[in-house]
Amino acid sequence: MALPITEIIWTILLALTLYIFYKKRKAKNSAYPPGPPGLPIIGNLLQLGNVPHKKMMEWSKQYGKIYSMHLGAEHCIVLNDPKIIKELLNDISTTGRPGNPVSLAVSEGRYGIVNAEGKPWEAQRRFVLRTLRDFGFAKRSMEGMILEEVSSFLDWMESKQEAPIQCYRLFNTAVVNALWYIVTGEKNEWRGSDADSKSELLRVADDFMPSIQACVMSGLFQAPFLRHIIPNWSGWNQLQRAVQGINGLCEKVIHRHKANFDPSTPKDFVDEYLIEISKTTDPNSSFYGKVGEQNLKINVADLFEGGNETTSTELCWIMLYLSQYPAVQKKLQAEIDKATGSDRLPALSDKNSIPYVEAIIQEVFRSSPLIPLGVPHKMIADNHFQGYLLPEGATVIANSYTCAKDPEIWGDPETFRPERFLSEDGTTVLKHEAVIPFSVGRRVCIGETLARDTLFLFITSIFQRFDILPDPDNPDPDFEPEVGILMVPKLFTFIARKRNIFK
Repeated sequence: MALPITEIIWTILLALTLYIFYKKRKAKNSAYPPGPPGLPIIGNLLQLGNVPHKKMMEWSKQYGKIYSMHLGAEHCIVLNDPKIIKELLNDISTTGRPGNPVSLAVSEGRYGIVNAEGKPWEAQRRFVLRTLRDFGFAKRSMEGMILEEVSSFLDWMESKQEAPIQCYRLFNTAVVNALWYIVTGEKNEWRGSDADSKSELLRVADDFMPSIQACVMSGLFQAPFLRHIIPNWSGWNQLQRAVQGINGLCEKVIHRHKANFDPSTPKDFVDEYLIEISKTTDPNSSFYGKVGEQNLKINVADLFEGGNETTSTELCWIMLYLSQYPAVQKKLQAEIDKATGSDRLPALSDKNSIPYVEAIIQEVFRSSPLIPLGVPHKMIADNHFQGYLLPEGATVIANSYTCAKDPEIWGDPETFRPERFLSEDGTTVLKHEAVIPFSVGRRVCIGETLARDTLFLFITSIFQRFDILPDPDNPDPDFEPEVGILMVPKLFTFIARKRNIFK
């Protein structure tokens, strides 16, 4: 086995070779996108600073809506316009994923749907989409499951009796429970927010995103060789433990399903996948034998990791904004009261009667983009696009932060104003192509419908019953996020006061 120092030397040599290759290619081809000059080996890494998406927005003003940059040996194309992002990400040439060894460690290689590419990805994505639609993503039964979690959460909030509530991973339990039930058919008891009372499912859920953020902050994604030199400090060991926890839990679920497997009565996503494995006889198929089981495990993990963090974090952002914008909160409550009264919880059938909630969701997505640089894509073929050559192998970054903050698009991007997403009479929600929280194109997030439904039910139910107020001991929380792959609000607290109509 090669010593780490040998790998480091080869990594540096490879980086230099790639840097020289791309420099020559760029010089020979004037159609290559312009971009900021960088340094040998590290490229533009140091220039990005602690808030990369803001620096990349700054570069877009200088180099245009399509520009290039280098992150170490990684050659990147950055897109900064919603129309350009939509057009390019709908092209088959952009459907690859970068081969970053840190990212691939999460999926144990090119398995599942997040890091897969080519025909295996197409087959897996098609199956996952179809099966999840059949088992809940578009069914009323899923609404009932979410509302069960909502009711438990509301009761917990009421039990706090107006004591300050810390909005850190506050919604993860409820969101995880609903998602886990769809995928595995297993229910997890909601037992409050104390870490000591959490099940294995919730403990591994809580470990994953902090481990990813640790790797981002250390620079491990841009310099993967650090995992051999400083595995603890770089976050690599923490990530390994988190991945082993989640993937190990998924393996246990699959074993339980196999032990009680009855192909005549599939109960959930895992059962349907096991049926597909049993029917597959082509050894080249991504559903065949052990490869199929590996894809099943990582698919379950992908759905779990992706759906949990994004929806939970967005709910925290909404609580922050509405606690600080009481006029917006009162307007929302008036609309909820008119549509539902106080005799029942809001339902998805109320969506058309409460358009303001969708406008708030859109404005929070715009004001604090969850994934400011999206999930990277990779060019799987050369593409002549908008007068530029986008070469095979390049990483494609859709800068959704620039789209959300561009004054040429929004006029007043720093103003929190949900009304920008409503028609003049306030009855119709206006979609806008510059708000892209779930990405666009061929690799658009498969959980968008579930996420939006979950947000709607939680928001309307919480603000139907409670006024959400700033904590008097911390009345002016910081809206600047914790920086990482996911923009998470800094720790804040709020007060949930039961509204008069419920007293």
